[in-house]
Amino acid sequence: MVNRSSYLGAMTSPDSRHKQPEKLESLSISKLGNWVALQAEIHMIPIAALAQKDINGGHETLNNYVNIIRNYLKSNVPWMLHDLLADEVIKSLSELLEKTKRSLGFRGSMGKFVSQMNVIVVMAEVLFTKYLTYVSIERVPKMLRHSFYSKLYMLKGLVYLNLGSLSGGWKTADMEGAVIKSLKELHCLKYLFINYDCTDNILKCISENCLLIEKIDVSCSKCITNDSIAIICKLKKLRSIQLYRTFVTADGFIKLLLTCKNLEDIGRCDEIGSILETINLSNWEERNFNLKTYVSRYSTLHQLQLAVNMCPQIRSMTVFHNTLQSDLMVLIGLKDLRELKLLSCDFYADQVKHVLQVKGCNLASLHLEHVDQIDLNALMYISQMCPLLETFTLYNCTLILHTSLYTKKLEILPFRNLKRVTVVSTCTEDHLLFILTNCLNAQFIHIGTAIQLSDEVIFKILDKNPLIYLKELRVMQSDFLTINSVERIIQTCMSLEVLVELESWSLLTESDRDYIRDYIKINNLKLDIAPIRRYDV
Repeated sequence: MVNRSSYLGAMTSPDSRHKQPEKLESLSISKLGNWVALQAEIHMIPIAALAQKDINGGHETLNNYVNIIRNYLKSNVPWMLHDLLADEVIKSLSELLEKTKRSLGFRGSMGKFVSQMNVIVVMAEVLFTKYLTYVSIERVPKMLRHSFYSKLYMLKGLVYLNLGSLSGGWKTADMEGAVIKSLKELHCLKYLFINYDCTDNILKCISENCLLIEKIDVSCSKCITNDSIAIICKLKKLRSIQLYRTFVTADGFIKLLLTCKNLEDIGRCDEIGSILETINLSNWEERNFNLKTYVSRYSTLHQLQLAVNMCPQIRSMTVFHNTLQSDLMVLIGLKDLRELKLLSCDFYADQVKHVLQVKGCNLASLHLEHVDQIDLNALMYISQMCPLLETFTLYNCTLILHTSLYTKKLEILPFRNLKRVTVVSTCTEDHLLFILTNCLNAQFIHIGTAIQLSDEVIFKILDKNPLIYLKELRVMQSDFLTINSVERIIQTCMSLEVLVELESWSLLTESDRDYIRDYIKINNLKLDIAPIRRYDV
């Protein structure tokens, strides 16, 4: 193990590595969030006592307190800071909820406890002003969500609203009224996510009141059918609609494409190939669409050719390859292609190499999933053919040993523009070293469980590429990495802010993790190693 005292003394780092004093603005918002929670805590006991004698009087008094605090915040907090304030208030109220739960003893009064919890829940309504522009229910604790569902109509300035799955499709009729009541007032709304529980009545309300809407996600809503398309087509500014796992059929999608001229994204639609075929065979004059995203699991060669001809502006293409039905070379006709995701194919046999040879110079993102025949030569080809690549993902691929190594000198320095690297595939040390020693500008690296890194590999990588721009590193599981690797990573990666999944490194003891936490705290490093994180999809 590395001598820790010499290691600590040798570490020098720029100010960017260390936590800096928070701005007065951030401190003010944070303390204001705490102050709102404090007001809830102060009023819990008197409101609970009053509610036991007079329930209506308790509710009225609490609502008066909430109105006073809401008006105070509206008058004293600049409008552009209300979204940040909402995050801090929700965080503080969540902590108060947990504290109150722990305070309920074995002999505690359940009625008093419920009244106290109600005060905290209602206190969240201080946020309901016209200045709030962003709400994602998934970021709100479950106990506070009822307040948001019932009072959303007060948030007249909302631009982004994610209602999540609501009842999960179990109580759609019960949720409909509250959602419609709120949407009638949200005239500034541009982005709406309402999964499982969207209905035609909700869509009618959106078309009549939310005239600025650009993106809607109603995935998994069983009430959405072909009859809903006529309502959706009234949304003149709509650019994106997600209808996956609804009851909209090919006929509905045809009407949608022919009517909504500005539509750029219809999400995953496995029938999009046959839909374009039907349109092409019919007498409709409209045969060119503005779609920029194409996602399908079933496409024949003819259907892919139609996609290239009828949707020439496609920038993001996701194709599930079928050897007997499709030829990937047809993709070279997409002049604006920037993101390519290929599933279930062979790198050489299915001409992925030839596609990249023509289109690779335009690609910013390449995702290979269940792609076989990837050897070290294939990685070299990708690095040369896709010089501007910023995101590279290898998911459930089996990388094989090369038979004859590419011997020519590489004309372009490999992977110099890569910023996000994800390797969730079985591979050899040579494969991993080639990628990670060359991506000098990587900011995010995710290594899956199929790869067993060792201290030796980590040291080899960092000796050649210190990853000075790396901000987040995820090594999902290891039976060989020790505290030496953690120390070297922290020492070398000067911009590192997130290092997660250390709990899954079996050779790290609890004392090792305590040492790392203490070292970060003592040296005031801006580094998060918390085990519970909300991962990106």
